[in-house]
Amino acid sequence: MTAQDVTTALPPPGDFSTVEALVRTLSGQASIGIFLSDPEGRTLYLNERLRRIAGLPVVPTPGECWRNALAPEDHDPICSEWSGATNAERSFSREFRFRRPDGSLRWVMAEAFPLRSGGEPSGGYVGIVRDITPRQLALDALHASEERYRTLAQQSPHAILVHADSAILFINEAGARLFGLATAHPIEGRPLWDFFPKEFLHDLPLAEAAPSPSVERQLVRPDGTVIDVELTAAPVMFDGHPAVQILGTDITERKVIAGQLHRAKKMATVATLAGGIAHEFNNCLTAIMGFSDLALPSLVPDSRVHGHIQQVVLASKRARDLVTQMLMVGRQADGAKQPLSLDILLKETLRVLKMKLPESISLREWIPGATNPVLADPTQIHELCLNLLARSQQAMTISGGVLEVRLDNMGLDASMTGHDLPLPPGQYVRLMISDTGDGIPADIRTPNMYPLFAPPSTGSKAGAGLAELQRIVSEHGGTLRATSTAGQGTTIEVYLPAMLQPPQTVAQEPSRERAAPLTEAKEFLAEHDKER
Repeated sequence: MTAQDVTTALPPPGDFSTVEALVRTLSGQASIGIFLSDPEGRTLYLNERLRRIAGLPVVPTPGECWRNALAPEDHDPICSEWSGATNAERSFSREFRFRRPDGSLRWVMAEAFPLRSGGEPSGGYVGIVRDITPRQLALDALHASEERYRTLAQQSPHAILVHADSAILFINEAGARLFGLATAHPIEGRPLWDFFPKEFLHDLPLAEAAPSPSVERQLVRPDGTVIDVELTAAPVMFDGHPAVQILGTDITERKVIAGQLHRAKKMATVATLAGGIAHEFNNCLTAIMGFSDLALPSLVPDSRVHGHIQQVVLASKRARDLVTQMLMVGRQADGAKQPLSLDILLKETLRVLKMKLPESISLREWIPGATNPVLADPTQIHELCLNLLARSQQAMTISGGVLEVRLDNMGLDASMTGHDLPLPPGQYVRLMISDTGDGIPADIRTPNMYPLFAPPSTGSKAGAGLAELQRIVSEHGGTLRATSTAGQGTTIEVYLPAMLQPPQTVAQEPSRERAAPLTEAKEFLAEHDKER
């Protein structure tokens, strides 16, 4: 690098004509606008670049001034600011717009400085004007884009939160609802930890350079509800500064559905396995029952051996009923409906329940005879009975009590007194399950409790399927009703439409004369197994 002294190239002191020529040449070739004014602010000179920016004539005219080209909206405030600066002999700096003769607007940045020599008063002003229209258009586009972003974000059903330096810059209404934040008080501008626990913020996706992979978090809302959320972060520009946008999605229901699908696949596998085992077991029972029937005629009727073989036959028939149920589960995995004798299914369910009930709970059955068949999915109705019985049993786990089960046919007529069920008139099969537990407190009981039940203890799995049970009954054309008295217990009623003329394929229940000995033998074996 070399340096050269250009002092000798400058005009000698006092050669004002040369200095003026130099200044005019530089001003004429400058890429910015330049103007000169007297101490009162009247324009003395405008260079060619400023004329092009402001749209002024190329040929100077008497009395011309750069202020004549101001946009009407900016004229009064800029002229007032300029007069104040010249009167106080101070600098001037403002952004404003020129309106050209063709109607177009140009944004400019103007700066002017007093001309002083030593300590003397100002001899005028020299000013420069830069065209900042491209920058201003870019800022306007940015602001318009941010406004569109805010509008779309506010209307988005997904939770959107924007933060920078651990402070919340923006959150839409869906985000406030998802995270359970109260909108009565300001949220924007406050730190994240004012609203979210440390466990939730730990390893929160930052996405400062590129979108980050989604993460799942479990959040406890201020009202105590627990939700699962999926968070996805991406870098954005917000108010002209870099920030992080977080998109939150409530995946609680999705995870519940995924769990149900997983359980359904397991049940389908179990159903297939149960079907295979049932067929193999049925083959063994065929041999046991066949040889027992062959042996009975050769034995003395009143002998001990004859009685033992009869017990073998009764136990084999009971095992055959169990095999029938296993085959039914395997066949009904797809939820198909068929004519079903609810009394037979309920008796078998209660027989199994007797063996599991604690001694503090007594079971009372009121199943007087064969009820009308119903068109139903046996697997779903079996699940319904098990769930309702389990809930009633749970209500009496601590204090014990009486579990009462009734099954009967019932006709509903619109003219019946007290008929307020949401069902059309007709014949129904009614299942009633009553317990003597604590019941539903009066402060949470509603006048019409068709889909409501006595709530189990907090966190109990027995209460997880209430909506599912209501759905099952509704899909079968029936309804549920629960009545409860605090301290006395709860009664749950299930109404299912009856089939008055069942098809010929419906299996008829054996006659009561033939079924009586078998029923007595079954109950004897159940009590005998319970005692053992």
